[in-house]
Amino acid sequence: MTLRRQLGALVAVLIAPAFASAATYDTANFRTEAPTDKLAKEFGELAEKYRTDKAVDWLGHPMPQWPRRCPLKVQISQGSAGGATTFTFGQDGNGKSIVTSISMEIRGEASQLKFSVLPHEVTHTVLAHHFGRPVPRWADEGGSVLSENDEERFNHDVRCRELLNAGRGITLRALFKMTEYPRDMIVLYAEGYSVCHFLVRKGGDSQEGRGKLLQFLAAGMQGNTQDSWNAAANKVYGFESVDAMEAAWLTALKTPPVRVAREAAPQAGLASSSGRNEIRTSAPPVVPVLEPPVRAARGATPDSEPSRPAYLPPTDPGSLGSTPVTRPIAPDRPPPVLLPPEIPKPVRQ
Repeated sequence: MTLRRQLGALVAVLIAPAFASAATYDTANFRTEAPTDKLAKEFGELAEKYRTDKAVDWLGHPMPQWPRRCPLKVQISQGSAGGATTFTFGQDGNGKSIVTSISMEIRGEASQLKFSVLPHEVTHTVLAHHFGRPVPRWADEGGSVLSENDEERFNHDVRCRELLNAGRGITLRALFKMTEYPRDMIVLYAEGYSVCHFLVRKGGDSQEGRGKLLQFLAAGMQGNTQDSWNAAANKVYGFESVDAMEAAWLTALKTPPVRVAREAAPQAGLASSSGRNEIRTSAPPVVPVLEPPVRAARGATPDSEPSRPAYLPPTDPGSLGSTPVTRPIAPDRPPPVLLPPEIPKPVRQ
């Protein structure tokens, strides 16, 4: 998704005093800390609005009030923007898997936070509430990018095509089963968004399409095996297999979309884990240079290969050896040649 560099120790030291004197504003589900009273109130009320809107978009109805407020820390800064949401999963009195606690932090330029980062992070909470356990990384991040503004979604569309053309795509049969972030994280974000967008549109777009994607995820997550995902692809979308779904997705990418003109005020567009903390971030590391020119979102400079940032959960180093990283969609044939999205003269609607 959007791009952000790792925070160093010096930055952390500088941020701490700012939050110590931050203004606080309470709403039904959020306790928002921001540099001023006005910003705390604005972001707190906007978080509540997104919480309702995104739940209706995905679930068809609002979520019930959380048992405790989610701490939301807002830092206004220049440069790249991003956020991270931490979940703790547990069980209720009936043994049902649920989210037991949530905390959220966002930082960046105010407009980006309002119309991209905040709706992205709030969407993570909707998906976590629905499933009560960690959502497959590709779907959690890709589905949350659907909540971002037109410019960010366009950036992800461009990035996905560049990565696939460079032979760095991950096969869907591997992507769907991933429970940890790969080394090449931008592939998961860009490809995850592209696949989610494709499946939502195939399912009927709007809430109907999102509902079918949730059905697909629920079925595939049962066992999280090749057989379970193949069965889910057939049951929900009518594809013979995940490989057939992949072929249809790649075919769809050969039709370039039209870029929407930017508006002055952009609109926001797997095992049991009881007691486990999960972090969802709206900002993978800096994207490596593929070929000039490279588009980079939110002002991040694409000058190095990404590494696992400090704000993500620790990963067993031994597991990385088997993680599909920057592998072609199919090793026995060249990567697909996909056209970039068309960029016609913007026409305001």
